[in-house]
Amino acid sequence: MAELRALMRDPSRRLRIIPAPVAQIEILAYAPTEFYHCLHCEIVWGHIGLGERLHREQRASALPEDLQAEYAAISDWVRRAFDRYQDRLSVKVIDAASIEGLIKSIRYRARRFPVFIINGSDRIIGFDPSRLDAALAQRLTGTEGGESRTQHA
Repeated sequence: MAELRALMRDPSRRLRIIPAPVAQIEILAYAPTEFYHCLHCEIVWGHIGLGERLHREQRASALPEDLQAEYAAISDWVRRAFDRYQDRLSVKVIDAASIEGLIKSIRYRARRFPVFIINGSDRIIGFDPSRLDAALAQRLTGTEGGESRTQHA
């Protein structure tokens, strides 16, 4: 029994659970913006038949076509990244034209958009899916979580 206790006290023999690495991505991009009225007014506008038409018009005029296409491509990449990494990935999209976007662009010295900030330190300017995939793979490879035994020599 004493041998078992001594074995359990030895940290090199303990079984540890190592959490899976997580990546947080902040995307600074020009994002489409829609404005809504209060909930009561939205219900009235919807019953009158004007609500959907107003929002459709806002969506159509929110961004130029090239920025809409870029935003759609970024959205598709984010969906694929979520499919691949699931809960190990956290994504926050920040409109570059918002106050938060202005503050983040100053903080990360971003002059062109989109900008991808990974884990608050690495900055990738421009939308390059292969470069983004490589950066995520670098941060999220290795241990998948679960049990691991540490060995000390």
